[in-house]
Amino acid sequence: MRAMAAAFNRAHDEEGLAVHLTFFPDFQYTEKVSIASAAHDLPDVLALDGPTVAQFVDADLLQPIARYFTDEELADFAPTIRAQGTVDGTLYALGAFDSAMVLYYDRDLLAQAGVTPPPDFNGWTWDEFLAACARLKAASIDPVAMHMDDAGDEWYTYAFSPLIWSAGGRLIGDDGRVEGVLNAPGNVTVLRRWAEVFARDYAARAPIDPNPFGNGHTALDWTGHWMARSHLAVKGERLGAMPLPRMGDRPVAACGSWCWGLTRDARSPDLAALWLRWVTDPVRGIEPIIGANGAVPARRSAYALFPDYHAPPFGLFRHLQETAGHPRPRTPFYPTLTRHFAAALRDTAHGADPQECLNRAAHQIQNRVNRHHGSP
Repeated sequence: MRAMAAAFNRAHDEEGLAVHLTFFPDFQYTEKVSIASAAHDLPDVLALDGPTVAQFVDADLLQPIARYFTDEELADFAPTIRAQGTVDGTLYALGAFDSAMVLYYDRDLLAQAGVTPPPDFNGWTWDEFLAACARLKAASIDPVAMHMDDAGDEWYTYAFSPLIWSAGGRLIGDDGRVEGVLNAPGNVTVLRRWAEVFARDYAARAPIDPNPFGNGHTALDWTGHWMARSHLAVKGERLGAMPLPRMGDRPVAACGSWCWGLTRDARSPDLAALWLRWVTDPVRGIEPIIGANGAVPARRSAYALFPDYHAPPFGLFRHLQETAGHPRPRTPFYPTLTRHFAAALRDTAHGADPQECLNRAAHQIQNRVNRHHGSP
């Protein structure tokens, strides 16, 4: 990112235009933005995580940005990227990269257990996934890493919401209603079935090894694009990847990541927008950042710069982005939602009743929504 800023500054030196980046630890970021906003000292541009765009819009921290891109340019961005930055029909943010969640597998370990992976770009149903885990367990092979040691709330919402979505469920209604939506019977059934993975000891509730699949301890790994290069380096041609298992009839893929928005306090929005265009340009922005973080390009035209994305497992990331990507809820209450939903998932995995867990989460989130709107 610093190199990208230096390149921008060199290109605009004669205009006397420069960008200055400030980095903060992620746990300080929202607090720093809040303090700057109260002091009317926001920077011209902010990076923000996709699910928080609606929260920033609700706080009146961002301004629309569609006018700084042509219709053709906007159409080049993946629908998932446009969707995560759009609130109530208005575009407030665009990113240079997307994300992908997949189920990696070790071909040799599956073969040892007599498990056949699905054809390219196809995933298992939940029943097929459990059957594969059972065969692996019977062959004395630990089935799957679910990374339940992750300390952050967002992992749980990002990683496991696709199961709810694939079954036709939702986390929050369009009208902001949570009670009766998050804890709907269908969602309870999904969590009850999800918890079977832990009850049957197919996945560890409290793992110690942060990379059991890479270290050869599990046959499957429920994780994201960020592990692809590491897994390839260890496993080579033994590595396979498929979409996440589905609870319903259609596959759904997690997506979304950090993006850029133009703040309310931008002193010269037209000039600040030059940085937005720079960091989302296929060559100037997307190529260097994808080369550094191994994520998924945000624009279709950028795929020409990455031959890897025409072959496994990277080709699957693009396929999911284009056919099954489902942004997380665009609501100003997302931080509250993800905190309580993650708690419900953790408790369910440890044996708590999913109905009670979702009832509690829905009630707590609904209270926050009601307080915001001034209702009891």
